[in-house]
This record gives sequence, C-alpha cells and structure tokens, in this order.
Amino acid sequence: MYIPKYPEVPDLTDNQIEEITEITFGEEEGLNSSDVIFVFGSTHPPTYQNAFEAYNKGLGKEIIISGGSSGSKDKHKDWIYGDKAEARVIYEKLASLGVPEQKMFLEEKSKNSRENILFAKEIYDFSKVNSLIFISKNYAAGRQCRTLKKYLPKAIKISSYTYNTYFDDGSTFNRHDWMKHERSKSLVFGEYLRIVYYGKRGDIEELNYIDQGLKEYIELTFIG
Repeated sequence: MYIPKYPEVPDLTDNQIEEITEITFGEEEGLNSSDVIFVFGSTHPPTYQNAFEAYNKGLGKEIIISGGSSGSKDKHKDWIYGDKAEARVIYEKLASLGVPEQKMFLEEKSKNSRENILFAKEIYDFSKVNSLIFISKNYAAGRQCRTLKKYLPKAIKISSYTYNTYFDDGSTFNRHDWMKHERSKSLVFGEYLRIVYYGKRGDIEELNYIDQGLKEYIELTFIG
C-alpha cells in the first residue's frame, strides 16, 4: 500500500481529530530523568539540538544515536553533509557541544526507524534500562514510540522529547492546531495512515482501535 506524504484528507469529525492527535503526537506527559536518551537518525538540526538540551537538563545519563545515510532526497534544507551517516553528524555535533564521547553510543548502518532500534540493540545493552526518552518531531512521536515498544523490553518506560516541525516558509504546527491548516492537516493524516499500515504489517505496535469511519475510508481509498 502506497501512502503519499501529503494525502487527500476526508472531512474529519471532532472525535476523529482527537483520535488522530493522540495517535500521531502521543500522550502529553511530564518528563523525569531517564536512563538513556534515544536519538533516531535525522537531517534536521533540531534533532541534535534537542538531544543536547535533554542531556543538559539531566533527562538522560547516556545517549544512543542510531541512523545511517537514508539516501532520501527529502533532506533538511540546511543539510550539507551529503551521504554521511546521519548518526555520525549528530554524534559530532553533540561532541562539539561538550557531551562526553564515552556517554554516547553510535550506530551508523540503519536505514529506517525499525532498523534504528534493531541495530542499536547490537551496540547497547537495553536489559539494564528502566526508562528511556527519545527525541522526535512532534507529529512523529506516536509512530516512533510504537516502534520502540515493539522491539524493546516491555518493562521500559518510554517518553518523548519533541520539537515542532517547520515548513520551508517558516510556518509550524502543534498538536492543538495541526487540523487548522491544509498542509499540516495532510502531513499529520499521512502519518496516521502510516501508523495504521505499519501496525498491521507488524513493523510497529499495532493500534488496538480504529474509528469505524476512518477504517472504511482507509479500506476504500488505499486497499479497495
């Protein structure tokens, strides 16, 4: 099933908007200090900036950075590192900001969020972890949380440290206003569709409920 980045969005009820918000942005919760900070590979500067901010606040004792070169053309406009592994760039940025190298664990082979975690397990012992905070774009937190929950020990408490996503024109959105703008509405709805699809495919933790109207739309538009 192909899901475009900006799919057409059907008319949504208030209940459907609330459901999509909770699933894509994740739960709103306070953050406490954790054992480790998990950083998914990314070409967006706020990823390393927020990883450093979280570490500097004492929200994690160690940092796992996972991500190779995705080969995607959809890189951040400020990315100047070609096909260099995304995790390597983040690692070097954090080291330049003063994070001790012995506190960082680096994985540079993975190509997607699922591999980020599977390959990170090869270089880090998660059996000693009780709590984890991951860095994420605001609207991608739900999918990344479900990916972590799928492949890490169930006992680990997982929380997100998110940053707002900006379009090239400087506009942004959050969990409270994404539905008010056509571009962010389409982007967030596409993310919701991917969560549904990846869950059914077994790549991430599957949703335990899908609104009947949304279910019918998905089946008709993307499967039927």
